[in-house]
Amino acid sequence: MSASAPAASVARPSVVAVVAATTIAQVGSTMGVAVFPVIAPRLAAELQISPSLIGYQMSLIYGVAMLGAPFLNLMIPRWGACRTTQVGLAFSAAGMLLGLWPSLAALTIASIALGLSLSVMTSSSAHLLFRFSPAKNRNLIFSLKQTGVPLAWVVMALIAPAITLAFGWRWSLVAVLAVALVTLIAVQPVRARWDDDRDPQGARLQDPFTGLALVWRHPVLRWLAMSGLCLTFVQLSLGTFTVVMLVEEAGYSLVAAGFMLSLMQGAGVAGRIFWGWAGDRTGDSLRVLIKLSAIAVACCAVTALVSRAWPVPVLALLFIVFGATAVGWNGLYLAEVARRSPQGQVGVASGGAVAWTYGGILIGPAVFATVYKAVGSYAHTYGLLTVIAVAALALLIAAARAARREAVGG
Repeated sequence: MSASAPAASVARPSVVAVVAATTIAQVGSTMGVAVFPVIAPRLAAELQISPSLIGYQMSLIYGVAMLGAPFLNLMIPRWGACRTTQVGLAFSAAGMLLGLWPSLAALTIASIALGLSLSVMTSSSAHLLFRFSPAKNRNLIFSLKQTGVPLAWVVMALIAPAITLAFGWRWSLVAVLAVALVTLIAVQPVRARWDDDRDPQGARLQDPFTGLALVWRHPVLRWLAMSGLCLTFVQLSLGTFTVVMLVEEAGYSLVAAGFMLSLMQGAGVAGRIFWGWAGDRTGDSLRVLIKLSAIAVACCAVTALVSRAWPVPVLALLFIVFGATAVGWNGLYLAEVARRSPQGQVGVASGGAVAWTYGGILIGPAVFATVYKAVGSYAHTYGLLTVIAVAALALLIAAARAARREAVGG
């Protein structure tokens, strides 16, 4: 059965069920990543290291995700997208178990496990959503599923500081572990039905770098993938250092800083839904991506001015707008990648594009941490992100131009 042409049958799963399952799985996996930046001040104090080193941990996680994606995504056609999702959740649970030991070695191995978890989650969910969603609502459906990423950050930003202060940081990891395991078990009853298109033999013939090559051959996909690298650079830098910046430079408590992060990520949830709706309504997803990217450029520049003197409502408004754009783009982006993919190759193309976005996350937090050491100010380092945001905007404009050329040529 082709991933792009699902067979109609009485056993066809509802779109609501698929979106709900893939969203919850995304939440379960991403919570494992989001918990560390939120508890960074306490964890760093116990390990007697600088909280800014969290940037290198984020880069390690997503570096593993980027390197693992071309290989582990071969599991999708071979085992099925639902089973691959379960494997991703298992890696996340393993990462939480390893993270309970307060040592740099254990955290390093835990980060590798979390990277392996992330490497398969986006492509496997894209495969399922493209199979079972109607084309007219695809931008919104992909965006709804992608709310799982900022939603996980919201949950962690709200509960992890309170759990950490009341019981210790390890219990924050235990909470994530429980979510991952429960979700893994919950999708088992539907696994056979959702994976009825798997082809155990065909996957063996694929080159693990097929997705990267496919994306590079198609101009629109190529520019989109490159813009994704820049967009994730900004997004993960924003999410990784917000709590640390507010605690160390703006005088916020850990709980107050976590609440501000939850506002930002909550705006990202709302933004993903709104931008997905706007993409379906206008029929021009690339134009919507260009507009939201332009707003993110402005937010990067304004954040350079943040200080202790800023009123809380003004700072909250900035982070809400920043979150709605710098965090809200992902679902619309993945839907556009799926729409521009050759027939029957959505999973392959999505895997190739996701490798680029993971590349942005690989270098983003690490570069941010390195620049911070030179600049000495988190706020000013955020201001320098303007350069990366402008590059994302330019690449999206190039993708739109390539799309117009394809439309004329076609």
